[in-house]
Amino acid sequence: MLVSNRGPVSFIESGDGYELKRGAGGLAGAMDPVARKLGDEAVWIAAATSETDRRALAAGQVERLPEELGYRVRLLDIDPDTYSQYYDVVSNRMLWFANHCLWDELEIGSFGQTELDAWESSYLPVNEAFASAVLDESDADDLILFQDYHLAAAPRLVREQRPRQTIFHFTHSSFCADGYDRLPEPVRTGVIEGLLGADLLGFHVASWVNAFIDCCEKIGFSVDRERGCVQHAGATTWARAYPIPIDATALKELAGSETVRTWGDRFLGEATGPAVVRADRTEPSKNIVRGFEAFGALLDRRKDLRHVTFFACLYASRQSMAEYRQYLEKINDAIARVNDRHPDAIRMFLKDDYERTLGALSIYDVLLVNPIMDGMNLVSKEGVAVNRRAGALVLTRGAGSFQELGDFAVQVDNALDIEETARAMERALETPEKERRRALEGARSIVESTKPEDWIYSQIDDLEAIAEGNAPKTPI
Repeated sequence: MLVSNRGPVSFIESGDGYELKRGAGGLAGAMDPVARKLGDEAVWIAAATSETDRRALAAGQVERLPEELGYRVRLLDIDPDTYSQYYDVVSNRMLWFANHCLWDELEIGSFGQTELDAWESSYLPVNEAFASAVLDESDADDLILFQDYHLAAAPRLVREQRPRQTIFHFTHSSFCADGYDRLPEPVRTGVIEGLLGADLLGFHVASWVNAFIDCCEKIGFSVDRERGCVQHAGATTWARAYPIPIDATALKELAGSETVRTWGDRFLGEATGPAVVRADRTEPSKNIVRGFEAFGALLDRRKDLRHVTFFACLYASRQSMAEYRQYLEKINDAIARVNDRHPDAIRMFLKDDYERTLGALSIYDVLLVNPIMDGMNLVSKEGVAVNRRAGALVLTRGAGSFQELGDFAVQVDNALDIEETARAMERALETPEKERRRALEGARSIVESTKPEDWIYSQIDDLEAIAEGNAPKTPI
C-alpha cells in the first residue's frame, strides 16, 4: 500500500475527455517506476488534489488507471475547504516550515487559534480519511508505506485499529529539530506521536534521522542512538536513512528525445557565453533569491564574466499561501535588479515544463543548487545524469544530495552567504574542462549506481526483518 497526498498522475481536461499528466515533484517520479514493477501487488492511495481531479474521479476516470499505469489507484474526494486547511495551513505552513527551519527566514513569530483549529478540524480528519482507506484496502499482513509530512498522524491511526500491522513512513523533506521547538502543542507532540505509530521511519540522509531522534529526546521519549530507535507506548520505532535515487536510465532516454534536444539547442543558441542553470519550484527553502543576488554580485566585480547567461527554469509553487506569493515577488524583484545592471543576464521561464527543464540541464556549464535545507534535491542528480557539456555542480551543504555528491561539487558551506555563493560560481566557471568532466563522471557514477526500486525494496526488506522481530538490515 503506497499512501501519499499527491498521486502518481493528475488529470487534465481535453476536448474529448481527460488526459493524464505526470505527478509533480520527486515523490511521484521515484515511486511510480516501483509501483509499475509491483503491478497487481501495489495499490496507491492519494487525494484528488484539484477540481479537475475531483471531476475526473466522479466521471469514473480513475478506473482506467490500472490499464495506463499497471497498478490500481484510489483517489479520495476530500471537501475542498477541509483540504485547503489541511494542505496549506498545517502541512505547508506549519510542518513544511518546521521541517526546513524557515521561521526566521520568513519572519514567522508564532501561531494562533486559526492554525490550531486547522489541525483539529482538517489535518487530523484528513489523516483519518487516509487511515480509513488504508484499512479498507489492506489486509493485516500487507505492508503500508505512508509518504511525507502531510500524513504524519496516519501511522498512529492505523496502529490503533491494527496493532500488528507493519507500517512505514517516509519523510520526503528535511527534518529540523529546532524547527519543531517553535510548533505549538498539541501539533508538535501530535506529529511525533503520529510518526511513532510506524514500525520504521525513513529519511533521505543520516542528518535528518539524527534530527528526528533529537526531537524525540527533547519531548521526553526514550531513544537509543546506537540502535537508531525510539521507544513509545510499549513499542519500538526504528529510523533509517534511505537516500532517494532517480531512474537515470529512463531520464537519459527522455533527455535524448527530439523535444528535449531542441530545447537544449535553443538555450545554447540564446546563450552569449557559458550557461548557468537552476531548476526549482518557487519555494523559499530553495534559496532562489540569494542565488540570483550572488550571480549579480559576481557580474558586478568581474567584467570579463558578463557574457555568462543564467537560465532559470522555475514553476510557481503553493500560490494559495501568502508566504509563497511574496517569495515569487522577491524572485521577480531580484531578477529585475540584476538585469537592470546587466541586461538579459538572467532569463526566467516560469512554467512547469519538464522537457524544457531537461533541455536546460543538458547544456549547463554550471548548475546552481543552493538550498538552505532540502530533503534531497533531486535536480542535482538529474542534472548530473543528463548533462552533455562537462558541467560543474555548485552545491550547498543543506541539500540532502550533498552527502552523496558533495565530493564532486563546488561546495558552499553557508547557503545564506551571498558572497560565498558568488565565489563558488566563479570557481565553477573557471575550473578547467578536464577537471569538470572528471567531477561530472564521478558524480554520475554515484547517481547511476542505484535505482528507485533499490530504494523502496531496501525499505521493504527492513520492514520484513522488523515483522520477524529483528532489527532493520540497513545500518544506522
